[in-house]
Amino acid sequence: QTVEVGSQVSGILTQVLVDYNAEVKKGQVLAVLDKTLFQVAVRDAEAGVFRARAKLAQAEAELKRNQPLFEKGHLSEMEFLTIKTAAETAKADLETAKAALNRAQTNLDYTVIRSPINGTVIERTIEPGQTIAASFQAPKLFVIAEDLTRMQIEANVDESDIGQIETDQPVRFEVQAYPDKKFTGKVRQIRLQPATIQNVVNYTVVVDAANENKMLLPGMTATVDFLVE
Repeated sequence: QTVEVGSQVSGILTQVLVDYNAEVKKGQVLAVLDKTLFQVAVRDAEAGVFRARAKLAQAEAELKRNQPLFEKGHLSEMEFLTIKTAAETAKADLETAKAALNRAQTNLDYTVIRSPINGTVIERTIEPGQTIAASFQAPKLFVIAEDLTRMQIEANVDESDIGQIETDQPVRFEVQAYPDKKFTGKVRQIRLQPATIQNVVNYTVVVDAANENKMLLPGMTATVDFLVE
């Protein structure tokens, strides 16, 4: 099982802290983007909160001052409604400013790219100094394999044989790297979506295989025997 790690914000990579085959833990920092613009955005949003809070205080003071005048009939209902609406609008503006600050802070946090799982880095597509553009979709920065001691084979089985395959069925298989060695596994899943390969309908059968000694590597081609009898 692999996970692609991307970036939710755009910027220049200042640090890349892991390389191929690095063992990483969940939450570990993998890379860091330049924070300058994001820090400026946070300060600007903080100023917006202070500004909105000051306007709210002014509007509430104005409302408090005019409340007795309205109750005594010195202000018309329309005049008092305008003052009350200004206070409510100032309150809403403060909430908007707080949301903007939260968004700016979240974007700043996204400049630190962390591993979502424990695993091994099997692909790295970036270098320090590279510009990451995340405008339309998250770019792929790393691929992390969750646990290389547990592998899976996605075997193509044609429709004439698929009726003999069932869940938990034992399997033997070989890989070209070790032609004299037999590996074992068992069927975990028979996927229902067919694929036509060279005019033959095939179904993907997922086989679980132990890999404690890590002899099996991602991407190897396996030749599989399903043990029917």
